[in-house]
Amino acid sequence: MLKNVKTYWRSPAEGNYMSFREIFAYSVGGIGAYSIFTMATALLLSTTNVIIGNTIGIQPMHMYIMYLISVITNIPLTMVRANMVDNVKYKSGKYRPYLLRMGIPTVIISILFVFTPYSKVPYIVRCILIFIYNFGLQFFYNFFYDAYENLIHVLSPNSQERTNVTAIKSMIYSLSPTITNFITPIIAKHVSDGNMYDLRVYQWLYPFIGIFGVVLIILVYARTEEKIVVAKTHKMKIKFTDALREVAKNKYFWIISLAGWLGFLESCTYVILQWLYNYAHLCTPEQYSLITLIRGTAYSWGMVLAPFAIKKWGKKKVLVATNLFNIIFLALVYPLMGSIWTVLLCMYMNSVADSFILVLNPAIQADIRDYQQYKSGERIDGMFGAVALIGSFVTMATSSVLPAVYEKYGIYNGNGYENMYDVLYDTTTLYRLVGILVILSVVGATLNLVPYFFYDLSEVKQKAIIRILQLRAAIEDYGNGVLTDEDMGKISSLISSAKEYSGKRKINIKELKKSKAAKEEIKKALAENEETEMSRDLLRELERFETPEGLAKLEWARRTIAAGIEGIADISPVELEAAKALPKNTAEERALRKSMIEVAKLGLRSRKAMMKYYPKGDMSFDEEYFNSLYSKDKEMSERRVKMVKNHEDKASLQKLSLEQKENSALIKAAEEEYQRYSESTKVYAEAVKYIHQAENYEKFSELDLI
Repeated sequence: MLKNVKTYWRSPAEGNYMSFREIFAYSVGGIGAYSIFTMATALLLSTTNVIIGNTIGIQPMHMYIMYLISVITNIPLTMVRANMVDNVKYKSGKYRPYLLRMGIPTVIISILFVFTPYSKVPYIVRCILIFIYNFGLQFFYNFFYDAYENLIHVLSPNSQERTNVTAIKSMIYSLSPTITNFITPIIAKHVSDGNMYDLRVYQWLYPFIGIFGVVLIILVYARTEEKIVVAKTHKMKIKFTDALREVAKNKYFWIISLAGWLGFLESCTYVILQWLYNYAHLCTPEQYSLITLIRGTAYSWGMVLAPFAIKKWGKKKVLVATNLFNIIFLALVYPLMGSIWTVLLCMYMNSVADSFILVLNPAIQADIRDYQQYKSGERIDGMFGAVALIGSFVTMATSSVLPAVYEKYGIYNGNGYENMYDVLYDTTTLYRLVGILVILSVVGATLNLVPYFFYDLSEVKQKAIIRILQLRAAIEDYGNGVLTDEDMGKISSLISSAKEYSGKRKINIKELKKSKAAKEEIKKALAENEETEMSRDLLRELERFETPEGLAKLEWARRTIAAGIEGIADISPVELEAAKALPKNTAEERALRKSMIEVAKLGLRSRKAMMKYYPKGDMSFDEEYFNSLYSKDKEMSERRVKMVKNHEDKASLQKLSLEQKENSALIKAAEEEYQRYSESTKVYAEAVKYIHQAENYEKFSELDLI
């Protein structure tokens, strides 16, 4: 390991994309990221937030109402974030630019949150302040969280490498919440007689971890590089609704999302250990610090073992197995809740099983995005968050369950206690409520397991997808005359290997195992079977314009181009009806029918936009004028830099500012016009793009590679 670190410190090993220096920066920087995450998540509105509920004293149902409002207000913010990630271009990449832009405001808002003197203001003012702070966190924290967590999706296209790096990152960043959870009770003992719900605890803690977090995030920004498999000449500009539509068709996204939505009750037990310490007094503050430290180490097991388990059994089997263990250990809490140490044992083992998801989830999310790029032809990342907003409505509905349970067991304003949660000092009430929470968690974990049985994006499929994306990028660059000799050599080798393996028959692994073949022989056979499967997929990609689906779509594209832009007005719903009437008995027929339905719908959407924006048919767009405005803006920006550098007079700068403002208004109007034009001519543009792709494949086929 040490030898590998030394050898590949600055450049990655063969087959990998990340050097150890980059892995180090991303992982160690994760300590800073998770310091900020720990701080912000403790302050986000939810129905179970102990700082907002226990400390500031907001009633559970009021918290629920505020939570609903915050979820609704987050919807437009999520859409803005999604559009920025997918369409706003920075030289530093899709995610890296937002690490500091969003991380620093998150820290500032979090510190303001805990230093606000809530006891000195009326109850309604407290609610308003909390809502304002959460509005800021909803945008900045969520953007910052997505930027760091999703960065691994674009640091490497190699799924196993991403998994390995995620495991390393998880082991290192877990130091942050583990240490924070360890020192929080100790700080509480000295500043608030052990009361962990006193704001003074967080006033001591947050400034330090906030500054510490920002410093380490700078390391991530400075020492990582995004690597997306796209052609050098590829330019992405995808409309919000188009991206939304494409992501909505991703079956794997829905499987993983559904698992999360169905398992909403699983987290009910997160408060149990804290309650048994705080209300049942089953241990001392020092012992509870030790308990949090011990439980924190449980997450290390999944981080260490997940890459090996995934490599051996695959993500799906590991997902199913760990969720089964979750159910078992959660259920065991019920008969053992009389001792905090037996509960710790159950929760520890539950955390071990649960810790695998820390590596599994980023790995799966990255694979899903690769699949999305393969299906749609565009690298869409931000829009996944926008589509996931559907889950917010599900969560809004399900989040009312826990407050209702709390209220049923006596946690409500006016229950006769100074703090509504003080009712839990009655151990009879406490243990009855804990028992119900355990049962709800078991139900949640069981529901969470079901969708995973339908997940079939295997490791072999993902590898094949990456090879196909590499092939597509090479062909596009070749067609545009920018494919380098080095890239040509890589693709040539890839195709040559595919042709060699595609004709082979897959080896029967079961028979090999029955014959008690050596492990190395079985391992070699598995690798050969993988190569055979991936090679067949790659060669099918090369022939995709020769399939019935490809030929039918080529005919549609030629017909659309021949009709011209004016022909969009003549598109009829009859085309969609004809597409839906196509046979769907075989996989080939279903693929053809689906493709024809998609282009027919695209044509109708373009016609609808044309009728809306150009009812008189006077549709045109001056692209030369559009580009000249951007050129002028760039020229004026460069002129401003020189003027400031040369200390020119204020009047000249003001005159230039006025010119820039006028040009910006023209750019905005031109962009709006371009949006209308591109929406109205989308079907024609897609037809031209498809013909261009087919021509590139045909040119490529003329080489000796195929």
